Amino acid sequence: MVLNCIIIGDDPAGFENLESYLSRIPCVYLAGRFKTIEEASFWLQTRTIHVMLVGHYPDQLPKEQVQWNVLPVMLMTYEASPSFSYDVLPAALLHAPLNQTDLDNIFDYIYNIIDMSATTTPTQLPASYFMLKTQHRHEKVMYDDLQYVEVLDDHITLHMVDQKLVTTETLDWIIAQLPANAFMRVHRWFVVGFRHITHLDQDHVMIGDARIALTTEMRNELAKRYKLPY
Repeated sequence: MVLNCIIIGDDPAGFENLESYLSRIPCVYLAGRFKTIEEASFWLQTRTIHVMLVGHYPDQLPKEQVQWNVLPVMLMTYEASPSFSYDVLPAALLHAPLNQTDLDNIFDYIYNIIDMSATTTPTQLPASYFMLKTQHRHEKVMYDDLQYVEVLDDHITLHMVDQKLVTTETLDWIIAQLPANAFMRVHRWFVVGFRHITHLDQDHVMIGDARIALTTEMRNELAKRYKLPY
């Protein structure tokens, strides 16, 4: 299991290496960082986020009440009902200056909470697939078989190992069905599955015979993420 996490707000003093330390924990995937919780609403609505680290952001608290040397770590929980509802539970409090060992210990603790006591329902995703509405029927899309997603003029094509599936669902909806640790949007028109990458070059990524262009920034981000366990 990979713990998907997000960071809200700015890093307090003493936490400048937070992202670097997170990247060194094999079971942790940083889905993104956002100025406010409202900016993170898309990720929260996917119900795939396990952990939220809360930094400082504008108007959070009066300046004199802000604790500048701590970083709260929150555990996300979600209602089982179809309506979007979530709650946050205090899990830990990190103190400055942050070090790798303290962060490792916190995520080990959180991992065990989720794994052993099942106190959270961090995702609605089935274990190995999601259901996709195509033109004539609903298709079972196995995550392991999904190579990449391509946006075309009036539809989206999912390139599978042994077939192509065409749908009019939105790209945002499809991305919300995908495990964040196994897929990544690398271009306005493409989402790739890490396990199917056959070659990563300076300006493109290959998935079999498919060549997908990359910006330098996206290439560097993909290089960091696609070898994560899934």
